[in-house]
Amino acid sequence: MIRRARMLTALPIDYFDVLVTPFIEEVSQHRPLSAPAWLRAAVVVAVRNSRLEDFHALGGPLRAADITAITQAATEPLALLLEEPGTPVSNNTLAGLDARYPRAWACLTALSDLMASEDTERAYSMPQAPVPGLPGSHEMAHAEQATTVKTLSAGQGVVASAIDPRFDQVLLAMMQQVKDGNAEVVPLSALSRLSRSSDKQLRVLDFLLAHGATVLTTNYLLSPDMVAVRIRPLVKPDSYNLRGNMKQLRGLGPTHTGLIKALRKQW
Repeated sequence: MIRRARMLTALPIDYFDVLVTPFIEEVSQHRPLSAPAWLRAAVVVAVRNSRLEDFHALGGPLRAADITAITQAATEPLALLLEEPGTPVSNNTLAGLDARYPRAWACLTALSDLMASEDTERAYSMPQAPVPGLPGSHEMAHAEQATTVKTLSAGQGVVASAIDPRFDQVLLAMMQQVKDGNAEVVPLSALSRLSRSSDKQLRVLDFLLAHGATVLTTNYLLSPDMVAVRIRPLVKPDSYNLRGNMKQLRGLGPTHTGLIKALRKQW
């Protein structure tokens, strides 16, 4: 966790802002509420998305309440580290994501800029880049343990750990549907349902955008040409009540609202 925190604090501020943006909706009710949302989201990147997830996935050694206590306690130390980052970290695995996944980075940059404004929707231009293919066979893993990764189309996900770099059968099936043109909208409770690894999360988002899909989370809309966000207060994502979350239209912009209503007619 300390190494991840040092990696995060070593990043340029604009890069830092984009990297933590996917997790801002996740921390809408995280404590301490007095801390800014971007700092609480940074704690998710540095602490929650660390090897803690592997222990949590085991279903016993680390409960959700334990993670809540750990992340709350980590907020002040991370804030101090951001003020004095200290020695740079070699081999920073959080760096270089903007070059590897240009579509996802452009989309999240637009979302980060939008969240700093008073608007709810904004158009952006997606960069030209080679269209990514599906993960190779060496990256696949059949996982048996159920966790909280859910989509409306695929149901309960089955990855063993949300930081596992491999692709399980549910995630692969969703990506295949998008590639085949059979899924134009991908509803998720939060972007962390794709992965808690920033590299894998952006890789999947880049794939979805490159194949023309729109990702809908509890508060975000991410498409190949526009982004949207709910006016604060954000709704807390609930992986066990995704349909209920999607029914909450208050604070959404007109395009965002229209897409949600169209999606609900298909349920």
